[in-house]
Amino acid sequence: MINSGKIKSILGSTIKELRRQKNITQEQLAEYIGLQPQTIATIETGRTFISSEVLANLCNFFDVEPTIFFSRKLVIQSEEDIDYINEIKKMLKNFNSTRLREIYNILIAIQK
Repeated sequence: MINSGKIKSILGSTIKELRRQKNITQEQLAEYIGLQPQTIATIETGRTFISSEVLANLCNFFDVEPTIFFSRKLVIQSEEDIDYINEIKKMLKNFNSTRLREIYNILIAIQK
């Protein structure tokens, strides 16, 4: 069951994970989006929610769509991952084997 506490927790966890992947501190993130570092800490722990303005700033900073912040499982593909997947798709596209076609379809689904 989803409640407001769970939504805040999911959002906070996602922000924390994105921040860690970008290898920046709470202070650096706070500076970019115009908040206090303590506020970032309370958001990441799910004690505080954010405004649409802060959400927009986070989207721009992390270069992601807003929906990513509300996903239970964070899946972000780097440019390198996307290039690799595209290369595999090109190779597999030319095969007629049923099993290889299944693998190709899985790769397509992953990228969506």
